[in-house]
Amino acid sequence: MFAGFTGCASKPAVLPATMPGGIQLDSVLAICYPPAGWSAEPLKNSDRHTHQIWISPSRDTAYGVAHFSLPIPIGSDFVLWFFLREMKRNEGRATLVSKESAPELSGLRFEAIGGLYHVRANMILHGRQGWVVYAATAADRSTNELELKKAIWARNETIIAVP
Repeated sequence: MFAGFTGCASKPAVLPATMPGGIQLDSVLAICYPPAGWSAEPLKNSDRHTHQIWISPSRDTAYGVAHFSLPIPIGSDFVLWFFLREMKRNEGRATLVSKESAPELSGLRFEAIGGLYHVRANMILHGRQGWVVYAATAADRSTNELELKKAIWARNETIIAVP
């Protein structure tokens, strides 16, 4: 997994047949809004998650959507702890910069910095399903503010769906 995730500003919903400007991706159960000119990476998956990432032309910024299943319904704090543990394992470090409850997402918003990425994410939980929709930048380079704004816009427009 990309060591970070983020989210949308809407509650879980059933996917509409089409959504202007969006790409319906059943693999991550979301309608995604990658910025024009950004390239899709190959889908990453395991028995518990799927993860789609789009990379900016500079390759310093990313927008991504990860869908995962949980063995049992658990709270967002525990899922965040697991996320940070995986980020530290994959990147060597993980520092939680901020987190806030987001009842409208049925989850939380958080920001974390790892050894490779600075992630601004929304986590959405619904029963045994979860999503992290994120805007991320390379931790070791200066942030391209225009690319970050595009990634944050895409994150906020993403519509997740409960199957």
